[in-house]
Amino acid sequence: MTQQEQTKRITLSYLLITFVIMGLTWGSICIAQKYGYLKNNSTMFYPLYILGGASTTIASFITLTRAGVSPLEWLKNVFGLKQKPIHYFVVLFLICCYIGIGLLTKNFKPAMPLVYLLLYTFTSVMEGGLEEAGWRYILQPNFEKMMPFSLAALLTGAIWGLWHIPLFFMTGTSQQNMAFGAFFIFLISFSFSLAVIRKLTKSVWLCVLFHAALNAACTVFAVELNSINTVIFSLSMVLISLSLLKTKKLHHDE
Repeated sequence: MTQQEQTKRITLSYLLITFVIMGLTWGSICIAQKYGYLKNNSTMFYPLYILGGASTTIASFITLTRAGVSPLEWLKNVFGLKQKPIHYFVVLFLICCYIGIGLLTKNFKPAMPLVYLLLYTFTSVMEGGLEEAGWRYILQPNFEKMMPFSLAALLTGAIWGLWHIPLFFMTGTSQQNMAFGAFFIFLISFSFSLAVIRKLTKSVWLCVLFHAALNAACTVFAVELNSINTVIFSLSMVLISLSLLKTKKLHHDE
């Protein structure tokens, strides 16, 4: 089997496992809620909800260990805290940009004291950040082997957006009152920022951390994604993220 064939096989295996687990869990919740069962305060709601959210992490572990990556190596990559300080600065810089531009465009509105941002970042590592064990450990870098960087980031973001669709039909989620189109546009900008972090640092952990920090920011700030401002906000973040790729000092191999 050629390297290209191996890349395609890993990518398809990862996506298949991810969407099967998500479909069985989140799909079951959506169908059950339609008939008055599995409300967000029921006993079985949260186990199924959490398992669906972990689908990308589970799929990553299964796919990569099957491909020859040891469980210890997988853990070291996902939780590789030892990174260059300047690469942690990239994560901090992008989070500050999201918050700053979000406030300027009125997509973000203060809702909690800023001190909670750090607390929620730690808790969000497990609740959302670990999605990056799949999206940015497998999907983004594998797509980059098949197509240009920006197209890979766009396609990864689009698939990521499709993965979220069941949450818009589920009671008890933050997405149930959002417009999917605006959310999708925001997610594309998020995908570009994560792709740039992965490209610059070669670190899965920093993608996990950034995902967790932005999720935390979306808790500390009331998020409104329902106007042309969301397009301006998201486009600004795509341009800022891509501009970092031209900063040679930030590159992993420098």
